[in-house]
Amino acid sequence: MRESSSAHVSAGRRRRQRLRRTLTVLLGAAVVTGLVGFAVHRAGDEKPTAAVGSGPGGVGGAAAAPGGAEAAPSTQETPPPEEAPRSPAGDGLPPVVTDRIPAPTSSIALSASVPGTTNMQESAAAAVASAFAAARRAGEQPGIKSAWRSAEWQQVLFDRAVATYGSTAEATKWVLPPGDSAHVKGYAVDVSPRPAARWLEAHGAAYGLCRTYDNEWWHFEYLATTSCPPRKPTAGS
Repeated sequence: MRESSSAHVSAGRRRRQRLRRTLTVLLGAAVVTGLVGFAVHRAGDEKPTAAVGSGPGGVGGAAAAPGGAEAAPSTQETPPPEEAPRSPAGDGLPPVVTDRIPAPTSSIALSASVPGTTNMQESAAAAVASAFAAARRAGEQPGIKSAWRSAEWQQVLFDRAVATYGSTAEATKWVLPPGDSAHVKGYAVDVSPRPAARWLEAHGAAYGLCRTYDNEWWHFEYLATTSCPPRKPTAGS
């Protein structure tokens, strides 16, 4: 009877030991699983992320390079915008070509005068348009008698002047040969009527327009300066 009781006690002890071992294993596995999950979660939180809007189409940040690598930030500075052309006098007016004859901007008959500002240099034409608009606001009615001329037409006018005045020297007081004419170079305009010319003489410098000859109240040139030079007695002076 004693032996049977001892065997029963031993069997119970063994069952309890196995249960404790099983619980220990399960608890250990749970602890390990929890630690692994925490590590994975922590690693996900600490993973670097790109800035909002980085990459193509975003706001700020570098675009990703091929293969998933982040492109190195560019060290090249954006070049500053080029400074706008200024007039020789530093007045901020658009420049004008005074030493060569520009090519016409449209195809026209070269043996006739051209109305309006057709074929004038762009800067000169814009100055005339602005000045005329201001003159109209002031109550004047400015008009253009002649502006750009072809070299061929200027030669016709010069030959007529020589015939009229009897010599080249006298003719150049009123009409210059093609190579010297500001009309041919596209920055001169003959204005009418006389009251409008007076207004332009008083206010044209603000637009870069200057009366250049004493004997021609109608003749103005775009000189890209608000400080007009002294007038010459005649075109041939």
